Amino acid sequence: MIDRGGPARAGFFTLQGRGTAPGLACGPLLRNSPDLPPEESDGAVLVADRAVPDDIGRILASAGTLTVSGSLLSHVSLLSREFGKPSVALGPRCPARIVPPREDDALVELLDVVGGLGEPPVLREGDVVMIDGDAGTISIPGGFLAESRLAIRRTHAALRELARTPESETALSTLLASAEAGGEPAAAYVIEAAVLHRIVPSGLPSRRLMEALRSSRTLSDTAEALVSGARDRVVAAARSRCERALAAVQSHSDPGALDQALKSAREALRRDLERIEDLGGSPEILAGLLDPMHAEAARRREELVLGLGADVTAACELPDRAFRLRLGGLHQLARRARSAELGGDDLRHLECRLARTVADERERSGGSIVVLLADGAPEDRALVGGKAAGLLAVREALPARCRIPRGFVVTSSAYRLHVLGERGERLREAVREIRDVAALSRRARAILLGSEILEEIAGAIEAALGSLGPARLAVRSSATVEDGAAGSLAGLFDTWLGVSGLDELLHRTRLAWASLWNTRALRAMAATGLSPLDASQAVLVQEIVETRAAGVLFSRDPAGSPDTLLINATWGLGEAISQGDVVGDLYWVRRTTGEELASEAGGATSCLGLDPAGTGTIEIPLSPERAGRPCLGAGDLSRLAAVARALEEATGRAQDVEFGIAEDGGVVIFQVRRIVPTRAG
Repeated sequence: MIDRGGPARAGFFTLQGRGTAPGLACGPLLRNSPDLPPEESDGAVLVADRAVPDDIGRILASAGTLTVSGSLLSHVSLLSREFGKPSVALGPRCPARIVPPREDDALVELLDVVGGLGEPPVLREGDVVMIDGDAGTISIPGGFLAESRLAIRRTHAALRELARTPESETALSTLLASAEAGGEPAAAYVIEAAVLHRIVPSGLPSRRLMEALRSSRTLSDTAEALVSGARDRVVAAARSRCERALAAVQSHSDPGALDQALKSAREALRRDLERIEDLGGSPEILAGLLDPMHAEAARRREELVLGLGADVTAACELPDRAFRLRLGGLHQLARRARSAELGGDDLRHLECRLARTVADERERSGGSIVVLLADGAPEDRALVGGKAAGLLAVREALPARCRIPRGFVVTSSAYRLHVLGERGERLREAVREIRDVAALSRRARAILLGSEILEEIAGAIEAALGSLGPARLAVRSSATVEDGAAGSLAGLFDTWLGVSGLDELLHRTRLAWASLWNTRALRAMAATGLSPLDASQAVLVQEIVETRAAGVLFSRDPAGSPDTLLINATWGLGEAISQGDVVGDLYWVRRTTGEELASEAGGATSCLGLDPAGTGTIEIPLSPERAGRPCLGAGDLSRLAAVARALEEATGRAQDVEFGIAEDGGVVIFQVRRIVPTRAG
């Protein structure tokens, strides 16, 4: 991460948006399109009004994404963070619009920026930009001068060639000639992109490049000043990051998380040291920066280990029902204690009791076709899938005025029955023979949808449906690979709202099974090393609860203090947030007290509601009393903070929660998943 408040960078124009996934990315702008093959987005910055789960293949291949709108906690923002793909949304901070395709490659019109002719400037396809997902900034090397931006394009192409062949003297000479022709803006871009954005490998390749710039007859004086300025920014950023890390030490409540924070701080400082050395500076300039953090972390760790011992002793004394309610959290407690090398009879007793409880749970689950969302239901992920398992794990631990909608799970056993015999063999054959992801998806979905549901399965679904009465339903995927340790796979499988009657429910169940083989899901599973043949698809069926407001809650703000939770919400149904349709209202709330620390209004004038004519949703204008006003009040935030605390206690992990606020003020929980860390780039 580079400093945002240091010396200005020559020849750059910087726009302030909102970071939706952290990290740095640099590349030419490319219009996102459903027809764009993923391989064509390699190294580019994808641009769209908003990203959707169908774009995952292109996102995985790209350097990063730039959207005009989109919510901070949408499915695609979540996936971008998980896969280490930096992303920035312009949104209300920098109003812009996507220009319809035309011959001059115009792509984004910046509505609040005044161009040289007094009109809003336009970014074109192929223009090179640098995005910083941590700061939410988009930097345009060359500014808005067409000639300078064209020079930057040529320089970027030469820089990429040097990155591919770092030992090539020809590639180095070509890049140097391009930088000399482009003048100071091109030289500034080369230094920033090569070293700070790490397009060129660290060590000898980067140092050769810096030396070549300093030795250039036309750039030597300019290059020295630019390199010095880059070093200053790296140093300032490193110091600021270490100060923030030190301040956050006391907020950590787990030795493992504290150790990870130390590891992350050391790794960030190591990367900064590489940059300093590549820029010709001495690493001594950053010496001792982490010493205060190490000292404070050692003291805090001692406190936490003592607390862990007391927690393990208390856990051993829990009655059976309370023990089962906190099963996820107790597993995490045992792992934290073992990681902290706590040892002792109490820890051994806790681990034995956990093993017995899990064995009993698996024996009770059996091979059920349908499982009701009720007390005592099995929480076996292999049976009910990740989404349903998350809900069942916390169902009995929710605080007052908080509930999960009534419903049931068509288990993975039903899916496996459906693919027994010939269908299963045809799926395996398709995986062996077809390498094109889109073609594999088409073949697999045809196999799964080509026959009716077995009577045994249909009968079990009909019996369970009777327990819900005439309510309209939400039908959601609950894959066994979803919301697990490998990643969330958020939004990659299919969901339907407003489903009515047995026939439509059976139809949507088959479609949910087939969505395990969606193109987007296959690409994401491949990126995590998973095979659809090793996965099963359960289906979560619940009554629809129409909400006054809804959205997504992160029990720990990924960009803030561990005691801060982040809420992204809007009026009406929450799909508008999770799908990235609206920016929504943002709230930063103190986790321990429910106190609002800060907020940003999204200014919504409409919301999503159920389509009265059939399955799906429609956009509904907000009443004058609600239009443009915040959708959550102090009481809502306090209850949501209580929910976050209860869920963390039950699961032992920070949680990503899809929630709704009913008209009576009660909290409704639609989904609970652990927050998956960002993958290493």
